[in-house]
Amino acid sequence: MEGKERKNAVETMKSTDKKITMIILFANQKGGVGKSTLAVLFSNFSVQKKNRKVKVIDMDFQQSLYNKHLNSDLLENEKLYEVELSKISGFRNIRKEAAGVPNLLTVIDLAGTMADDNLVQVFKDSGLIICPFCYDEYSVTSTFEFCYVVKKINPESKIILIPNRVKTSVKYETLDSVNQALSKFGELTAPVSDRIDFQRITTSYSPKTLDPILDPIFSKIFNDYIDESSWEVETI
Repeated sequence: MEGKERKNAVETMKSTDKKITMIILFANQKGGVGKSTLAVLFSNFSVQKKNRKVKVIDMDFQQSLYNKHLNSDLLENEKLYEVELSKISGFRNIRKEAAGVPNLLTVIDLAGTMADDNLVQVFKDSGLIICPFCYDEYSVTSTFEFCYVVKKINPESKIILIPNRVKTSVKYETLDSVNQALSKFGELTAPVSDRIDFQRITTSYSPKTLDPILDPIFSKIFNDYIDESSWEVETI
């Protein structure tokens, strides 16, 4: 085999050996912002409307996402994806397993804490961080702190901020200034209003009434950060 042909063959072998995957965090140090709920809705959307392979990891202390999945099993609903429990310290193994599955979206519902040294590796190796928050003072302050720390750990991190549980009857006087300040850390989506339908979701079902609110947001995330990107996670 000639030198040029040998080089091309090696490059072809390398390219076919690549495992393209993406790790997506739903994270904020503040609890009660709808992180687990949006993680479920995003995972359902990814499978049902984007035909993507999804694996969900529940790292939240409350295990609400995992329990929701167990309840869905009891109702004998068709599984859209597997849901597993893990501690933050288990991220290394999660990353290693993800590297072996081509085109996998690994969605992690991260615990609401910043007091864990293992988070450094999590923030460094995740392709996308989706950060729900609410327009109350404590939530906004916590979200600022969270984004600041993430960017200090990984300046290249991609953060999507979702204003969630927005009450349409409440006037948010500081809304514009909050949005402007948070936009320095990442991209803000359209707000998600607080609706009773969010209580009806399962890991097998998303109410159709939520489609007009969430489909444009999730579609834009796919268009801007997932469909047009190649994320290589090497086995470690």
